[in-house]
Amino acid sequence: MKKNTIALTASMVVIMVTCSVFAQENTSTAEVVTTNEDASWVPFTEGNWPTTPTLAMFIAVPVAVTIYGTITWDWGSQKNPHFGDEGFFGKNTYAGGADKMGHAFSHYVMFRALHNYFDWSENGKSTKWFYSITSASCVGLLIEVGDAFTGEYGFSYEDMVSDMTGIGLGILLEYSPTLDSLIGYSWHYWPTERYKDRWKSKPFNMTTDYDGAKFVLNFRLAGLQNLGLQLPNFLRYIQLDFGYFTRNYIHRKETDPPPYRSLYFGISLNFMEVVKDFFDNPESRTCKILQQPFKYYHIPAGYDDDYKI
Repeated sequence: MKKNTIALTASMVVIMVTCSVFAQENTSTAEVVTTNEDASWVPFTEGNWPTTPTLAMFIAVPVAVTIYGTITWDWGSQKNPHFGDEGFFGKNTYAGGADKMGHAFSHYVMFRALHNYFDWSENGKSTKWFYSITSASCVGLLIEVGDAFTGEYGFSYEDMVSDMTGIGLGILLEYSPTLDSLIGYSWHYWPTERYKDRWKSKPFNMTTDYDGAKFVLNFRLAGLQNLGLQLPNFLRYIQLDFGYFTRNYIHRKETDPPPYRSLYFGISLNFMEVVKDFFDNPESRTCKILQQPFKYYHIPAGYDDDYKI
């Protein structure tokens, strides 16, 4: 797809941070429900009918995506559906794979935002899994179906694979708090001069400004403590970073260097641990909320290098 869903996901990030407040308040309730072994995680059955906030969000997500796509991405401009053949990370693909990393990241964050919301709205019941997985997956599917009815894009199975990969990672980390403390998926972005030149005409089109983006897997040493390992205190501030990015693929000028793909690696400061130091109770609601931006946005405070491929 020639545009990813980071812009659409931005609104979900707001929901994620807001609902972190409710999720913290809801912990005790969730524990009670879990210990009582709620009948099933399958919704719309006896005892598992969705709450009003759940039903509202469950309906609002696909409706909002449909309206947004129709207005912004010209859905319906072509009567007959068609498929697109985009590839994944090949040298001669549209963005060298940066768009696929963007799809994975967008749906990763979207799933986690929705999971937080439904954890609150479902009072911690296991049905939160159905609603969050279904909603996030439907967003990806709706976007591709909509793209199939445009002359420019087309249904891309590569995008769907990337979307599901991001959702799958989100499921894994939500299911295992231990892994969540050890592994992160984050996005680093700084606007390029090309984006600044287009600011007046397309002020929110940062989603295709791949020259300013890096997608990074973070391995937080602090998470090793949850595996029973005793570490020197200073090591909890360190994380190992492994990422991917591309340059000079989109909005390329004739004078620009040839496009290239690159692996990224580095050692950086784990700001989530820094935030903890400002609180007597690092498990407090306020601390958790303030940690959220550093969980999904990567600040390269440390050493980093890259390797062109």
